[in-house]
Amino acid sequence: MFKVKFLFYLFLALIFFHLFVPDPTSASQIPLSINLKLKEGIISLANCGEKIPDLIIYDHISQYSIWISLALGIGGVLIDQKTGKRALLTLALLPLMAWGYVQFVVDHASLKKEIFAYNAMAEATLANIAEAQDRYKSEQGTYIGDLRKLYSHIGGAGGMNECVKILSVKAGFDHWRAEAAHLSSPETVIWDSRAGTSLKKG
Repeated sequence: MFKVKFLFYLFLALIFFHLFVPDPTSASQIPLSINLKLKEGIISLANCGEKIPDLIIYDHISQYSIWISLALGIGGVLIDQKTGKRALLTLALLPLMAWGYVQFVVDHASLKKEIFAYNAMAEATLANIAEAQDRYKSEQGTYIGDLRKLYSHIGGAGGMNECVKILSVKAGFDHWRAEAAHLSSPETVIWDSRAGTSLKKG
């Protein structure tokens, strides 16, 4: 990990050197200011936490941005034309900053724990649906397949979490399946009357 950080800062310093160190052959230098603003597009949800993006997005950023930055940086170092050199090195900073943000700022372990906690809330709602389905089955001989009817059966008992959305419910005579998601989680949880929950505990 230390070597990765060292190479990252070394490459960053190299780009800044080529961007900002004055060229002795030039009579005047115009300082270039870079204002980089990273915006994640996180949606704030009242009482439900912040929307967490799919973690696969961070994997893609980490995988591709460093190579894009490296290619632009090498091109900027090798090219002789000053305008082209500054343009390429400036462009190289953008994917490099994105890679550094994903590697050193984003707390992947914490995000995974938060996602699991949100998914557990969705699972708890599905567990309440399972109880309601069992009661309805014992009384009516079948399961509930109507989402609005299902809400009326478990909503009054406080079994619905306002931050959990039931995405679908499919029911037959002897089998039912429901899918739910917490509004702040990028994942969904499925409950099948035969297989149980899809949420992995480990």
